[in-house]
Amino acid sequence: MSRYMELQAVDELRATLQQVSVIKVREIKIERHGHRSEKDIVAHVDIYGHSHDLVCWVTESAEPQRIRRMLLEMHKSVKGAGGKAPVLIAPSLTAELQALCREKEIGFLDLEGNACLYLNEVFIVKRSLPHRKEIPPSAEPLPTSETARLAHIA
Repeated sequence: MSRYMELQAVDELRATLQQVSVIKVREIKIERHGHRSEKDIVAHVDIYGHSHDLVCWVTESAEPQRIRRMLLEMHKSVKGAGGKAPVLIAPSLTAELQALCREKEIGFLDLEGNACLYLNEVFIVKRSLPHRKEIPPSAEPLPTSETARLAHIA
């Protein structure tokens, strides 16, 4: 995972959590684990005085097959997570992949502004609207005073 992606993921996670007034972000850090220098983003937050931990797996790939594999691995690791909330962070997630995350009860956050996080007392859902292409201006020019005068005479 690139340093740029790490920083983007941390910023987006922090911004999403801070949108809910009852969530107090204590710390967000990047932790190494595994033998291949894999990294997780771990967020420690307080909600109504209760401590919660989010363990975020980050991918730079928006490839559906890779994300499905990650979700299966995350689902397996949730059993031994000891109450930590799993979250997948990706550049973008299709509606199908978002539904799969919900089915597996894994929170998600993408860099396009979509999120769904499960934190016992709090459930956060954010959805971005699709970017629409601008409609090109009409090919017919607007009438000028000269053409308007001629049109009036005719």
